Amino acid sequence: MPGLGKSQLALQFSKLGYTSRKYACIFWISANIEEKISQGLTGILDLVDDKDRHHLDHAVRLMAARRWLEKSPQSWLLILDDVTANVIPFLREHLPRENIRGAIIITTRTCQVAEAIVKGEDQCRCVLELKPLSIEQSAMLLMKAAGFGNRGDSSEKESAEKLVRLIGCLPLAVEQAGAFMKQKHIPAEELQALYDRSYLENVSLLKLYDLMAFGSHSKIMAWENTLGNYEKKSVLAAFNIPLQNLRQVSPNACDLFIVLAYFDPESIPLDILARGAEIARSRLAKRPSSSAQQPNVSLRRAAASPPRKRRKLTIPDNHQRTASVLTLDSKLYKSCNLEHLFELICSKELLRESMSTFEECSLAQPVYGKIPSVHIHDLIQLIFLHQSAKSQREQEYYTLAATLLTSAFETLNDYLLPQSWAECERFVPHVASLEKHRPLQMDPSREFMDMSRAIARYFQKRGRFNEAEALLSRVLAQCETVFGLGVDHLDTLTAVHTLASIYSDKGKYGEAERLYARALAGRETQLGEDHPDALMTLRDLAYLRYRQGNYNQAEELFTRALAGQEQQLGTEHLDSLNTVEDLAHVYGRLGTHVVAESLYARVLAGREKQLGLEHLDTLTTMSSLGDLYREQEKYDEAEPLLARVLRSAEAQLGTEHPDTLRVVQQLACLYLDQGKYDEAETLHARVLAGYEKQLGAEHPRTLIAVHNFALLREHQGRWEEAEELCRRALAGAEKTLGRSDRNTGIFVRYLADLFEKQGNCEEAEGLRARFKEAEQEA
Repeated sequence: MPGLGKSQLALQFSKLGYTSRKYACIFWISANIEEKISQGLTGILDLVDDKDRHHLDHAVRLMAARRWLEKSPQSWLLILDDVTANVIPFLREHLPRENIRGAIIITTRTCQVAEAIVKGEDQCRCVLELKPLSIEQSAMLLMKAAGFGNRGDSSEKESAEKLVRLIGCLPLAVEQAGAFMKQKHIPAEELQALYDRSYLENVSLLKLYDLMAFGSHSKIMAWENTLGNYEKKSVLAAFNIPLQNLRQVSPNACDLFIVLAYFDPESIPLDILARGAEIARSRLAKRPSSSAQQPNVSLRRAAASPPRKRRKLTIPDNHQRTASVLTLDSKLYKSCNLEHLFELICSKELLRESMSTFEECSLAQPVYGKIPSVHIHDLIQLIFLHQSAKSQREQEYYTLAATLLTSAFETLNDYLLPQSWAECERFVPHVASLEKHRPLQMDPSREFMDMSRAIARYFQKRGRFNEAEALLSRVLAQCETVFGLGVDHLDTLTAVHTLASIYSDKGKYGEAERLYARALAGRETQLGEDHPDALMTLRDLAYLRYRQGNYNQAEELFTRALAGQEQQLGTEHLDSLNTVEDLAHVYGRLGTHVVAESLYARVLAGREKQLGLEHLDTLTTMSSLGDLYREQEKYDEAEPLLARVLRSAEAQLGTEHPDTLRVVQQLACLYLDQGKYDEAETLHARVLAGYEKQLGAEHPRTLIAVHNFALLREHQGRWEEAEELCRRALAGAEKTLGRSDRNTGIFVRYLADLFEKQGNCEEAEGLRARFKEAEQEA
């Protein structure tokens, strides 16, 4: 349960541990999602000045952090705050496994998570359940927070006990009441009278905890609702009066706090908000007010298009919505007095003053430094979101929050490049929070849809395919239903095409083919067969055929796409070069190595000229050329080229990115061909482990890695292991790809050959017969 004081208790323990010199180093990490844990662990390296703290590979930094915790001669305490169930596997992989000088404290909100974390340990020793305070303890906490300490007389203590009986014993709420008493210099008896007057309002506020009242937002609270009525009343009453006080002291600061409540409360980046406010304010000041006849129809832009190309959603004028889409135009900007709020956010002095006000009211914890931010307890966030819903200005508050984020996002450089990934990642939790807390009666804005689609592409580029699929599926559904674009609208088809590419990356070839066919038919009908967008879909469909092993079909489609691209875009256009490279892949598989090599050389020259030697696309061409050299047995040319690409890929993408692992696999196959079995085994093991972790055990790339490992085991004379791996690859291919898939056929033939080499001719013939019909169909 939130608000019981778990984090405060851990803080107090760490303070005592440090002052008593029990711990030389104390590290605090917010642990509700993997990304925050990962950033926290690698941040330890900066604090201890570790030699690997600036390493470009995040996986190396994670390993270095664990190594430091395991080997450090200094005593240390690691606090992981607010652990959730979905991060437990990550913790088990990256937390230290030894070092008697270290200690770990984990806070969590449910017993189930606590028990899962300490599974196999002495649970009585490891798990401590924190209960609500007693009346006496709550009264003492109230007096202390109010600044009375033990100085209050018996009547004051009696009034304090009456007050906590009224508002309940949840520490977070009691602290809020005490902070209000201290700020206003009022006794408990007077505050009790204030609570009595607001009792009816508090009773109505109890509906906040009825999860069903939130409809589709029923999961708005990520913790089990086990509060009793007195505890519910405690939270609501304790924040009601301080909130009213904040409104009286600074209406703009109160408005700002409600806007902030829509963001991820763990760490709200003030620099991003200020950047978004500057951009939006500048553009709104130049834009005329919207027509009174069009209050909610047109999604007027609050942010102009960035210099780079990014396809924008277009909404049909005749579309009728059941929900509204409120966009921050000049009229709303001025009529709702938002100019002062923008001025507040854009001013460092005014913003810092507001942060101080929040801190004085015990509503938020500002963090100043190189990147300023503010932390809000998620229970406080929930209360203010409820107040926003009651204020009849909910849509305005939400629209402002979304505008700040989307405007700031427009300033990012190419989010698909590794140099921009760290900055792009800062937006991710806030995109999720804004979507989660979007008012039920509102549709997402066009700008928010564009940002969501961009984040999905960012996920895809980083190999985070599950996140990409979930986000893009939502965008597609919103295109089709929320905006009423229909299944054949061009913007809908753009989302369809992108989702198809994600399915292709995930190895879901059936779903990918269905969506590519839909996108291709729609684009050719509306744009024409030679339009660049239609040709791009045709090219990606051809690449899907290539991945499926249908090389003749792939060649035909690639050739058709290339002819159109060269005519429409030119021979040196990057899209044309992409298709040339794909054709080179096909010719390489068909054994036409001379043609393939000449095409790779053409692509490499064009990409080096336009993108540079270290661009990821240029590196991809180099690795493909290196693999072609391997197939031609030009080992002296292949090895240095692949080794160079691997170094660059590891530096830019990390050691576990699927594209990095692809280069590792090419190098492993090279070592196998050269008879360097030890080197090949090390790399094949790395590839298999990486693909299993990143893509799953049954992804086509993983199954190919299993097959390649089997080849190695055969060359090493380890027949039983080779057979076991072959069986695994075949079983996975049957399940994932089907019996008629080309890769399935390869696995069948190899396993049958392996049986024959071991003298199991009958088993080999039986296997071939079982798959003969499917092979003929393929």
